[in-house]
Amino acid sequence: MAKKSSKVNEPAVATYQKATITAQDILGLDVSELSEPLNRVETFRHGLGKKSFESLKEVSGLDNNTLAAALGVSAKTLQRKEVFDTIQSEKMYKLAVLYALGNNYFGKEGFRRWMERPLFSIGNIKPIELIDVSEGLDLLKAEIMRLQHGIAV
Repeated sequence: MAKKSSKVNEPAVATYQKATITAQDILGLDVSELSEPLNRVETFRHGLGKKSFESLKEVSGLDNNTLAAALGVSAKTLQRKEVFDTIQSEKMYKLAVLYALGNNYFGKEGFRRWMERPLFSIGNIKPIELIDVSEGLDLLKAEIMRLQHGIAV
């Protein structure tokens, strides 16, 4: 009769590695297009395409009306756009940076909930209400970074 082995082939310590997402991932762009400030300038001047917009929409979970307001265009314009202008492309990038930061910290669903909840630290305003202005995006990024570093406000 053969003797059965009870040896376990598992590592002694389980490692947990959270996948990080970047703005490049969200927009479906090559790293070289966004790696340096001058590369970003050229990328924004050429305009981000519909594919980048659709990817941002999917990751963010935002509807056309909310994204249209954030980009400063009408929802009808969003439907017709194939290539976005410089300002809209730059805004899409800033949104992608915010969503990458937020998704990496909170997780996708956690970040969506965070965006909908009024925050004391920003005057009981819902973060989603600040995404139409660059200063609002900067404020939200700073807020997430404070949370990452354990700084209570």
